[in-house]
Amino acid sequence: MNVHMKFDMRRLQQAIKSLEPNVKKSRKELVEQAAKGFVKTVATVTPPGSKGATGSTAKKQGEAAIKSDLAKVMKAVRARKGAQLQSAQDIYKRFRDKNTGRINPRNLQNPYPVSSAEYNALRKTLLARVGWLASGWNAAAQKLGVKLPAWITRHGTGAGVILVTNDGRRFRIEISNAVKFVGNVKDLDRRIQKAITYQANAMQRQADFLLKKAIKKAGF
Repeated sequence: MNVHMKFDMRRLQQAIKSLEPNVKKSRKELVEQAAKGFVKTVATVTPPGSKGATGSTAKKQGEAAIKSDLAKVMKAVRARKGAQLQSAQDIYKRFRDKNTGRINPRNLQNPYPVSSAEYNALRKTLLARVGWLASGWNAAAQKLGVKLPAWITRHGTGAGVILVTNDGRRFRIEISNAVKFVGNVKDLDRRIQKAITYQANAMQRQADFLLKKAIKKAGF
């Protein structure tokens, strides 16, 4: 499913325009600079990352959410002869919300007992998926030379797209996160817009600083 989100690029475009006269860089180089900064920031704030949790902290936060979700619907026990245990995979599929990927225990009063072996295998599989949503930015990061955390890059570049247009008249970079469930992630559009605005503000501050420096040097 293709999901299209609209973002306001005007502030970033204005920042690039303001910065161009004050640096020894072409418009192409400034667009690349903006794209690099955006990718680095957006990967940081894409769940499980957030403004208050980045890097290894974000990874641990994602892992903690998985462990918490599993604990809501199942508990690991030692398999005993004759004991009736539930299938960990079946329970996970039954209570997993297809839209959000999270566990919804609904009206379940007590977690189902499952064998420790099945529980540990399922948990290992799910923990290995942490960073999958952010991996939608891996293709752009690789193309632009932006280094992202290993727990994000381990998922490869297949869930993202970067298109570069350079036909002589214009230079354009288009970046897409193509993770299948990206459209179901609550608040992701706001986070992406914030990453765009963050980069715009950073470049505008640089432009303002260089302009003041040039004015001072000119003796005004």
